[in-house]
Amino acid sequence: MSLLLALLLVSLTVGLALRLGPWTLFLLLALLLFTAQLAGARAEALWSFFLLALGGVLAPRLYLGRPRSIRRGRKLTNPKPRRPASTTGEAEVLSERYEILEKIGVGGMATVYKAKERKTGRLVALKVPQERFLGDPRFVRRFHREAEVLARLDHPNIVRVYDHGQLDGVHYIAMEYLDGEGLDRLIEERRLNFKQAARILARVAGALRHIHAQGIVHRDIKPGNIMVLKGALRPEGVDPRGVRLMDFGIAAGKVLTRLTITGARIGTPVYMSPEQAKGQKLDHRSDIYSLGIVLYEALTGQPPFTGGYETVIHQQIFQIPTPPRQLNPAIPQALSDLVLRMLEKDPAKRPSLDEVVQVLEGEWEEEKGLPHPHYLLLAVEAKKGSVRLLDLEGTPARLLSGVGSGAGEFPSPPLAVTWDGEGGIWVSIFEHGAYLLHRFSPEGRLLLSTGPYGMKPGEFLLPVALAPVPGGVLVLDGETGLITLLDLEGRYQLRFGGVGEGRGTFRDPKALAVDQGEVFVLDYGNRQVQRLSLEGRYLSRYAFRKGQGSPELRLLGGVAVQGDRLYLFDLEAQKVRVLDKAGKLLASWDLPLGEGEDRMSLVDFLPHQGVLYAARRGGERVHRLDLEAGTPLPPLPVYAPIRSLALWPNPEKKGLRPKSQAEA
Repeated sequence: MSLLLALLLVSLTVGLALRLGPWTLFLLLALLLFTAQLAGARAEALWSFFLLALGGVLAPRLYLGRPRSIRRGRKLTNPKPRRPASTTGEAEVLSERYEILEKIGVGGMATVYKAKERKTGRLVALKVPQERFLGDPRFVRRFHREAEVLARLDHPNIVRVYDHGQLDGVHYIAMEYLDGEGLDRLIEERRLNFKQAARILARVAGALRHIHAQGIVHRDIKPGNIMVLKGALRPEGVDPRGVRLMDFGIAAGKVLTRLTITGARIGTPVYMSPEQAKGQKLDHRSDIYSLGIVLYEALTGQPPFTGGYETVIHQQIFQIPTPPRQLNPAIPQALSDLVLRMLEKDPAKRPSLDEVVQVLEGEWEEEKGLPHPHYLLLAVEAKKGSVRLLDLEGTPARLLSGVGSGAGEFPSPPLAVTWDGEGGIWVSIFEHGAYLLHRFSPEGRLLLSTGPYGMKPGEFLLPVALAPVPGGVLVLDGETGLITLLDLEGRYQLRFGGVGEGRGTFRDPKALAVDQGEVFVLDYGNRQVQRLSLEGRYLSRYAFRKGQGSPELRLLGGVAVQGDRLYLFDLEAQKVRVLDKAGKLLASWDLPLGEGEDRMSLVDFLPHQGVLYAARRGGERVHRLDLEAGTPLPPLPVYAPIRSLALWPNPEKKGLRPKSQAEA
């Protein structure tokens, strides 16, 4: 009897799992109860078991298998149509009004189709939001608000909207179909000259001027929202009607309902204004800042700020961008200055759009040649332009060399730079097993490479300093302590010095200065500056004691000479010491310490035309002191860590040209 009871329990369980009909299940249940009674079960237990089993039979049953087809003979009345999830479904719904020709773009939030309106036959671009965003009513309102904004605007450089709405749950905007390319692609492929970039953005500035007059702020100015129509580019500019400003999805203004959360960051971080990055209330000046970012990128090929989201936000709020001419000296000064004005952190200091258009449409001249008689020559830590010529006010004139594997590029930034009497630019590098000295023309053409790695005459281990002499250059090797004279073709002439405790030998030498046939060596390890003849004969030394009667010497970190004056940098006192060649102290001046500069860094000095130029190695500015009073003048920002500073006389002003080895 017990075995029969167990068999019936298993049968009832299997029947429930197989979803047998109710009469079969009731029959199994009745047999189970009858057998339990015969087995002597108590009445109250039978009633409890009956109610539990009955609930299992009548309760909704969970089915975990594959869906079954609708049973034959059952019909659905008035089935509700569902919107297809695929883009093909969108096309089917929209086909009532539009003939879908092709899909032309898929963005982060919408798909765009090329289509023909059946009623009028005109080509349109249909913008359809992606289905995953349609559950957000705020997104849907913002989507249709773009069409409402554009419908109110009438300007040749703003994309036109013909219609918007929804069909069977498919939201859409029908706008002007534009056959062209985004400004972002033109910038990426470097297909714009300066005039074309300026003229395109002059059209965009005109469009912004129009929408601002309507009380609207775009808030998402970026290259991807600017279209240049096919055939619109001209060698000297662009067809005025060939540019369109698009994507007003997050535009806002007094006349529109603001759908964004107060304080939210809406827009693209790379092109955000500082006030937009802070989540503050925006006005038309925010668009001017964003347009300045686009102009910067169009001129230089890169935006001023890059990195992760929060990094870029911080830079937009606090960091001053590198001037465009620091990245490309060929950029006209007027455009570079305009960009920096547009990127002012304070909105009140930004130019009006009238001023922007005036400069962008102006007839500025692209500077050609090197008009000044002297330039600052710098070696910096930068991937592009690791050797730079700046005018005496800090404006870049030429960028040479760089870090890379191309012609005239090297694996690491230069160690030192100098010039020669024919206008050549000499650069020393460190690269094991390669040539360590290179001579360039002012245009950046590599003329010769010499000085292989080694210890033989004419070879070097670590050429830390260079200095010009008549008919050649001096090279200081920081490892061997040797000073080598090379002629202008890089041929070895003589060498002197070596490692030692002084009197013509050096310990950890760092810098060279040459004037009137005498050589001054910063003997860093021996805490002195040695004065030698061009043949290496020891003449005298300069040093400062730590205190009266103290045998210890102060650490020196820089040397320069001009005429009868010697300029030394006292690292411990942070003073510029001015001496005559007899060693008499004439003056002591403070050298400003800029933000981020290491006070114990070596300093390169350059006295010229009443100004002492001074650059801490690793710093990003050239300090200036008045040579008469020692008072500081405004520093010159370089925007890259400095490794070496020298003065370059312009050969064009002397009728001289550097010659290559083949021309000699």
